This record gives sequence, C-alpha cells and structure tokens, in this order.
Amino acid sequence: MKIDFKMKLIPSLFFFLVSTLANAGKAPNFIIIYADDLGYTQTSVPMMKDRPELGHSLHRTPHLEKLAKRGMRFSNAYCPSPVCTPSRASIQFGMTTARVGCISIHDVVMNKRKVDFEKNLSLAEMLTESKKGYHSAFFGKGCTPLGWFKDHGYDETDFIHKHPNGNAHGDWLEPAEKTLIPEDDPKRLFSLARNSIGYLERRASDKKPFFLTISHYALHVRNMSLKSTRRKYLDIVAEREGIEKEIPDISKFDHNADEMSVKLRSHWERANYAAMMEDMDTSIGMVLDKLKELGLQENTYVIFSSDNGGGASNKPLQGGKARMWEGGIRVPMIVAGPKVPANSQCDVPVAQWDYLSTMHDLSGSSSPLPENLDGVSLRPVFEKGNKGKLAKRDTGFVFHFPAFYTIPITSYRDGDFKLMRHLNTGETKLFNVAKDMGETKDLSKSLPEKKAAMVRKLDAYLKKVGAWTMEEVYETRLEELDKWIGEKKKQLADCKEELAKNPKDKSHRERLKKTKESLQRLLKTRSEVVANQAATNWL
Repeated sequence: MKIDFKMKLIPSLFFFLVSTLANAGKAPNFIIIYADDLGYTQTSVPMMKDRPELGHSLHRTPHLEKLAKRGMRFSNAYCPSPVCTPSRASIQFGMTTARVGCISIHDVVMNKRKVDFEKNLSLAEMLTESKKGYHSAFFGKGCTPLGWFKDHGYDETDFIHKHPNGNAHGDWLEPAEKTLIPEDDPKRLFSLARNSIGYLERRASDKKPFFLTISHYALHVRNMSLKSTRRKYLDIVAEREGIEKEIPDISKFDHNADEMSVKLRSHWERANYAAMMEDMDTSIGMVLDKLKELGLQENTYVIFSSDNGGGASNKPLQGGKARMWEGGIRVPMIVAGPKVPANSQCDVPVAQWDYLSTMHDLSGSSSPLPENLDGVSLRPVFEKGNKGKLAKRDTGFVFHFPAFYTIPITSYRDGDFKLMRHLNTGETKLFNVAKDMGETKDLSKSLPEKKAAMVRKLDAYLKKVGAWTMEEVYETRLEELDKWIGEKKKQLADCKEELAKNPKDKSHRERLKKTKESLQRLLKTRSEVVANQAATNWL
C-alpha cells in the first residue's frame, strides 16, 4: 500500500503548531544538568566541531550528542573554580568565588568571618521574584556551606537525610549509617532521573513554569557503574589492548581484589569510568526524552555543564581538578532551547556565574537584579552565537584560588589572554588561550605591558570585593590546626591520667590509642600546610 508522505506529516505538524501556540508568551522553563568532575574532553561531544579529537575516543555519550545537535556547544565555557564547593556557591548567586566569599572546599576564612549566604539572591529566589509563577526544584549533590537548599528559595528538594546532600550521598544510600547504594542505581544516577521525571510530570499537569537543577554525583570518586555497562567497556578495552582473555569484573573493594594484576586493575578502572560516563548519559537521556514526550521541550532551556575540570586526563588542556590551568576550569557546556540555533557552536568566553543574569533576562522578569553581580546575560550568544554581543564585564573572568592544601594560583582571563599568578611566589605567567589552549607558550616576558595591565585590573578587582589573601588563608588554617592540636594534647594528658588511675581499664587504653592517632594526623596535616607555603611548583 502506498502511503502519502504529506499525510504522514500532518499529525506531526499539527502537534508542533499546537505546542508552539500553547507556549507563545509563556515564561520559559529552565533545566540545569550539572555533572561532577567532568573534564572538557571526557564526553564524546567535542566542544569544537572542527576538532573531533576533543571528543573522547572511548567514552560514549549519545544523548549529549543528541542535545548538541539540537542546540549549541560552547568552546570557551568556564566553571567558577577547579573544585566543587566554590563553583556550586558561585553559580547560585551569579558572583565569582572571590566576591561570594567561598574559594575552597574547607574555607577557613569563610568560616572565621561567618559569611552569610542567605543574604544573597539565589537562582530560585530570582525566579520567584519575577512574579511569573515559577516552581523550582533541586535534586542531587548540594553545596556544604549553603546547607539546606529550601533555605535558598527552592520549593522542592531531595534533601531527606540527616545532613544536606553532599559527596557522601553519591556513595551511600544513607551516609550517616553507611548504607550501600543499590547496584542498579550507581551514583544515584537512575533515582535522580526518576525524581526528575516525576517533577516534570507534575509541572506538565499544573502548567507552572519551572526551574529544575539535576546535580549529579557522577563522576566524582568513588566511581560506580552498572554491571552490564561495565562488562561492555571491559570487552571494548580488552579488544583495544589486544587482551585475548576476558578482563575480570573485580573492583578494588571486592574480597578477591588481590586476584587482579596492576595492569588489569588499570584497564578495569578505565572501563568502569567509561561505563559510569555512559550511565550518566543514559540518565540524562531518560529525563530529556520525558521532557519531549510531555510537550515541554520547545519552551525549555537545557543547560549542561560541569562543576570543575576532570580528575582524568584533559589533554590537550593542561592540568585538571584542583588546578588553575585550563584543564581545571574550562569545562563542557551545551545549551538547547527556544531560539538556540541547532548544531551550532559559540566561541565567546562565558562563565557559570552568568546563568543567573541569563535566566533573569530570558524569564522576562522586571524585578531588578542586585548590583554586585559578576554575570551578564548570555541571551545574545544563545540566539546569535558568535555574532551575539554581550554586555561589558566589570573585570573579565577572575578565578581566585588561595587554597592551603594544593597549588595556590589565581587565574584571570581577559579577551584572548589568561594571566596566572602563583600565590606563594608572586610569579606570573601569560598565555593567549585563544591560540594556545594547551598553555604551552608563556608570553609574560615578551608582552610585559599586557601582563602589567592585567595584573593591575586583577588586583583592583580582588581589592574591591575583599577577596581572601593567601597570607590570611595560611594564617587562619594554622590557627585552626593549632587550636585542635592543643585540644588533642589536653585530651591525651587526661587519657594518660585516667589510665594511670585504672591501668587495667581497656576502654581508657583504647581512648588513649585513638587520641594519639588523631593528634598525629593533625600534626601531619600542619606540616603539610607549612610545606605547601614554601611550594613553588605550578603543576
């Protein structure tokens, strides 16, 4: 039987017209999908279309490929910090980590100054103030200093445990009791998808515009994946490496872990990581397929990105997680939604602290924004790509990282150039990251005037926002450790006194042992901080 092709098109065209008319004039929806520790080159989507080698050769992320085909990839997208906590605070409030007052995982100065994050306007609160009727939800990994996200304007969260959601919730079903996550839900990937799908169904029913953040625990260690997906990649790795026998599926946590050689263990880890990547992509696909099925896709902006660079290789970028080189802060970013050109690429530098201003603009809110934001609306580039003209930024892109536990570097991108300053030595490097994304050629000596101008602008910004200095961070951390060491020494003296009175009491002996071990750990940590103060290495 011959089928009229035009007749086949009528139902699809009708549905499209009905969906378009229904969404006309309605406030758009927003979904932020936030990966954890996902590097620039770790998906199968190259962030530069003409450089396919920037897509990972082993990792398969077909749903992200599909998202990129219907939207825009960003070749110069930045997260606020090379570690998770400050990035997650920054994105909420539209400020750099220096301005928001959270620059590290354990920010001793932030704790000492008792920085109050509730005084800032969050993404959810901004949309509530728009008076457009937005409903907001946050599912997944939170941000420790921000505590409970319902205190920051979110109508719904999955924070149901004793403590607000953090890294441990990606490893344990109940972190306080160390209850294992079921094997069919590694890193909560599929329960996150189910929660998100349920949320979308409720919004499709009540017709409220919505803002949903899906904050993944993957790809942060401990790495977990479905057994079936892992088997697939174990076989792929074995074939690539010319291994005739099957690579056994034995993790380092299994009782028979010692059966794996060092070489096979390395292959297993690669396969497990790739499997986790695909499982995350599958979870994302479940949500995006439901979004389309419910007729919500046409009026929804989907933003996919990562909180910091990857812990694995990010080549050709230098460095990775906890490093201020491009590998630590340049991340994948894909956006799809109303008026976003399909299968397009934007090379304009953007940062995640731009999201708040962008969503404010796209929502059509008439409520004023705070004056102390660092972000600008990305609407012009969402709609016109490289031809879009963004509002002038105050100082460019400042990534301030005075960390006491790793290499302390502040990076600053302005136009095509990126300045890096070592906070222990004051030494600077300068790169043209538009031409040299691998940061291989230091231009600080050949372009002294450019370097000096960027140093002046960077220092002026850090002074204006009251950014933590490296000296203050070291001083505060040592004060904290000395306080804890003093307390442990007193506890040790008390334990010895109790043991002298009751030498046969096993409980006193056990307390003495644990107190000694705790004191030794603190002394070791203090020596590491002192050593880091003198460190001059860049990588």
